[in-house]
Amino acid sequence: MNRKICFVCTGNACRSPFAECVMRKLLKDMGIDGIEVYSLGTLDWGENPRDADMVEVAKEMGYDLSGITTPMTRDRLVAADKIIVFDERHRDAITRELDYSHWDRIVLFNRAAFDEPGNVEDPHYQTKAVYQHVAQHIERGCKLLVEKLKR
Repeated sequence: MNRKICFVCTGNACRSPFAECVMRKLLKDMGIDGIEVYSLGTLDWGENPRDADMVEVAKEMGYDLSGITTPMTRDRLVAADKIIVFDERHRDAITRELDYSHWDRIVLFNRAAFDEPGNVEDPHYQTKAVYQHVAQHIERGCKLLVEKLKR
């Protein structure tokens, strides 16, 4: 059975697509099949390239962050077995789209990966150091998520 994990952030330019590309690479490298990973944004601001600073940081870390921003749709959210958000505001936006029966699929990234509360900082328009810090945090979290999936 194919499982679907959807990462959601605000614009689908930094955090969620980076988590998507990290998870895909980790799953592939570990030979784990049957898990589809994709990402969406709570805002629909058109089709735009990924955040250039995040693309650069991803490349430095060995990841290919490509594609264009994709806004969330009810259908794409309903299709996911797990919806991983980076901020409580993302959860709020999704709960406005989904019926209550789907809310148990939504989890904060920090809760899912580290079993801790809290949001993941949005690096958009901040310093390169912030982008690097956020990317390293997401990479560590994705490694823990893959370990949990293996079990």
